[in-house]
Amino acid sequence: MKKRLNKNLNINKTIITIVMLNIIQLGSIIAIVLFKYSIKKQLVKEENFKINIFIYLILSIVILNGFIIVRDFYLLNKHNYRYDMMKKSLEQVENLNKTLRAQRHDFMNHLQVVYSLMELEEYNEAQGYIDKVFKDIQKVNKALKTLNPAVNALLQAKLLYAEKRGINMEIVVTSQLKGLKIPSWEFCRVLGNMIDNSIFALHEKDKNRLLQVELYEDVKMYRFRIKNNGPEIPKDIRSKLFDVGFTTKGERGEGMGLAIVKQIITNYGGDIYLQSDENVTVFEGWIKK
Repeated sequence: MKKRLNKNLNINKTIITIVMLNIIQLGSIIAIVLFKYSIKKQLVKEENFKINIFIYLILSIVILNGFIIVRDFYLLNKHNYRYDMMKKSLEQVENLNKTLRAQRHDFMNHLQVVYSLMELEEYNEAQGYIDKVFKDIQKVNKALKTLNPAVNALLQAKLLYAEKRGINMEIVVTSQLKGLKIPSWEFCRVLGNMIDNSIFALHEKDKNRLLQVELYEDVKMYRFRIKNNGPEIPKDIRSKLFDVGFTTKGERGEGMGLAIVKQIITNYGGDIYLQSDENVTVFEGWIKK
């Protein structure tokens, strides 16, 4: 699977080839039409009729071929985006796997250090060492609570990403997401966009940056909640946040993230809504079981 994912889909070459073929077809028709009119006076009525039929037939084929090309181009883009998301999810799973293997590899070394410190009766040093190791292990364990490896890997990647930016990210998972009908790569798009938006919202805050991600469920729904203590979102733009092309990030934004989130959630029978005040901003969504 990894070898397959490492093969890049070169859509540009495909598009160029398709366009060139259509130009050749169109050029052939134009050449035939010009040739026909250049010898029109020399043709008898029956020959003129046959050439007209031939031209109309080729034109119909080109139009049909153009329609098929547009459709295939749309599907190719769609599959390529899906491929990119799957590749990204796989890379995140591999990174999480490397982290777990590194922890397992270092486990005996940590025990030996703690044992030696205890023998030397350096109890305070041993306690400090255990606290540091425990915190590292706890970071990974926070993200390993669902049955979905891609979601676990995404949460772990975002946790590290937030930490590097001085954001205290808390992950609260009380659902294993068993039976979630959204494909893993789609649900990762939803969570990834929401978390990235919250991280961006906190970049202007000097200190006490807090971000909380909750995954939970009830009898009928799988639910998620992304909460941050960034600035309040003005009321006059809240209704526009999920519109295609609308962004609050200026030149750094494309206005697609929240629109994609909304589309995916509603496609699977769910919804998402926003609450924001001067203390906290919350995006909460749900998906039917």
